[in-house]
Amino acid sequence: MEMKQQTELSIIEQIDMDTIEMFCRQIYYCDPYTAMHAEHVAELMAGLASLIFRSSDEISLAYMVGLLHDVGKIKTPEHILIKPGRLTEEEYAVMKRHAADGADMLAEIEGIEAIVPVMRHHHERFDGRGYPDGLKETEIPFFSRMLSICDTFDAMTTHRCYREPVSLRECLREIKRCSGSQFDPAICKVFIEFIEERFGFTLEEAQG
Repeated sequence: MEMKQQTELSIIEQIDMDTIEMFCRQIYYCDPYTAMHAEHVAELMAGLASLIFRSSDEISLAYMVGLLHDVGKIKTPEHILIKPGRLTEEEYAVMKRHAADGADMLAEIEGIEAIVPVMRHHHERFDGRGYPDGLKETEIPFFSRMLSICDTFDAMTTHRCYREPVSLRECLREIKRCSGSQFDPAICKVFIEFIEERFGFTLEEAQG
């Protein structure tokens, strides 16, 4: 399994944390749900990273990436961001800009340049059918491939104004089904094991 880090560990000491905290506050003021979602994804990223990496710096970096992954939604119009229903095609096209917008915003922070591609590409798909650039497989930054799974898991298992959450088992079955198409299959395997251990059940037994 390719578990090679694609960012510089030294950025942990270089990042201006005051600026990071400012972004987190802005996310909360724009949409408390997005802020809560970011915290959940950050925790999932750190937990998953603890199984993949050995360095505490890499785990801390994974947490920060999760916390900031939706920062671009600060620029998303409010009527789209908090719409109590499914988006139109036009609205969805605007929403999709948040990945590139977030990358552009973070590019302005000194010392964080190395994780800008992670932000930009966390909605790419393993099969190349994602956005914004249609990258595939190992063209996608490793932390972006982690983010894709953690982001999907939290989005599916939390309540939204337009749908009810799915169960943990249903969500993991869907993630497993999308292994190799939407998600990196190697990371999928580790993530499923992580969730099984965290919540105390076995997906294969549940299917039997």
